[in-house]
Amino acid sequence: MNDLLKLRQQRQQAFWGEVLPYLRYVMQSGLAIVTFFLLIVFAAWYTTFLQNVPQGLPVHWILLILFTPLSIYGSVRTYMRTADIVFMLPLEVRMREYFAPAWRSSVIGKTIWLLILALVAFPFYVRADMNAKSLSLLVIVLIIAKLLGSYGSWQELRMNTAAARVGYRLLRYVLIIGLLAAFLWLPLMTALIAVVVIALVYIVLLRIPGKASVPWERLIATERNHAAGVMRMLGWFVDVPNGERKVSHRRWLSFVGNRVPWIPAKAFRFLVSKTLVRGELLPILIRFVVIGIVFVLITRESWFGIVVYLLFILLAGMQMTSLRKQHTDTLWLSIYPIPPESQRLETVKLITQTQIWITLLLWLPLASAGDPVRMILTFIAGLVAVWLYRRSLNRKWLKDIEAEAEFD
Repeated sequence: MNDLLKLRQQRQQAFWGEVLPYLRYVMQSGLAIVTFFLLIVFAAWYTTFLQNVPQGLPVHWILLILFTPLSIYGSVRTYMRTADIVFMLPLEVRMREYFAPAWRSSVIGKTIWLLILALVAFPFYVRADMNAKSLSLLVIVLIIAKLLGSYGSWQELRMNTAAARVGYRLLRYVLIIGLLAAFLWLPLMTALIAVVVIALVYIVLLRIPGKASVPWERLIATERNHAAGVMRMLGWFVDVPNGERKVSHRRWLSFVGNRVPWIPAKAFRFLVSKTLVRGELLPILIRFVVIGIVFVLITRESWFGIVVYLLFILLAGMQMTSLRKQHTDTLWLSIYPIPPESQRLETVKLITQTQIWITLLLWLPLASAGDPVRMILTFIAGLVAVWLYRRSLNRKWLKDIEAEAEFD
């Protein structure tokens, strides 16, 4: 057992040993200052908001939207590697010793963030709902939801068939949302009975499908995606290794890029368009926009909503900067007659166009709130933010090209 625990600790240290050197550049980019500034702005807005909570706010729906993502999300960092299929297979009966601390640390870490959110949201809850449950009960229910979400997510990884994994993932979403909704909407005793019943039914249902003792390939693929996600976030601020990328053939978006003219100057536009719709970035952007719309809806009645709107526009642009590094090592780009400048121009153009669509989608919740002149000026401010980000991205890209030329 000590050997397996030591192996996981060594792998964890090795991974973070690769990541930590990049964090210095992330901090130098101004992220720490921006985060501190946003916390101050949010604290000031939230204090004012609590003093004048508007009547008729859908407090239960707001809390359900806030608590659901952290309750459902249940990833575990196992630090598994491809070679483990061969070299650790003889230890399969003992792998529980390897996975237990990984699952435990994952649950504890995510539960802490969920409880911090609960502490922040509770003053709003008690002011907006005359029949609000106690903080202690809220904390207990959130811990139960988190444990169920993490346990269910882990059991889904072990299920033998793809249909079972998809079905039980949907079941996990529905039951945890139902558990939280029951607690928020129902009277106290009925709510507690519903929480217990839902938890017990879910645990029983998880025992039905056949499961692998150790789903080696799925665990390795999941760990690879987790590591790539960390590197992708670091890539917003500093150049990092690209690593292996996952490709998904999304037939419903197969038309994207098909109308690009077949000329050398536009060839890279076709490639980067297909990269966007088939890569891991698209589902991240979709989730990001949905979260942004929710936050804009919550804050749209105040000036803080405009700050949130502009912040999500800039963060969306940062999400898409990973496109510029997607094909830096693609061999055929140096073989086919593609103008070198087209890679920068077409990538920046696609990022800008996508960012404009995101700007419009995030603006729609604001369009129905308040003064029309203010709403129009807010949309113009969003477009200005897109233009400023485009200039910044172009300038940084050209600076990197000049640095590489000097190095050569």
